[in-house]
Amino acid sequence: MKYTLSDGRELDLSRVVEVSSIRDEGIDPNSISMSRIAFQIQLKRHETISVHRSYHFSDWAEVKIELEKERKRLLEQLKAFRSGTAD
Repeated sequence: MKYTLSDGRELDLSRVVEVSSIRDEGIDPNSISMSRIAFQIQLKRHETISVHRSYHFSDWAEVKIELEKERKRLLEQLKAFRSGTAD
């Protein structure tokens, strides 16, 4: 079953091994004033997909909540897929 992340990337739920917790990765290497928060999706064959958001320090809570929602949606779809109740 395919799952589409909010950024448009698709992944096959049958290949998902693990979904990490959300971590603050510190300063975004592509920006001077932004930091990055992310979680990783570990796939079979040792592939990893990083789902991240950049944020300014004053926007941290809002961005974390948004990322938590995305991770929760993914985990719910993964659970439904594994239990055979996915639509």
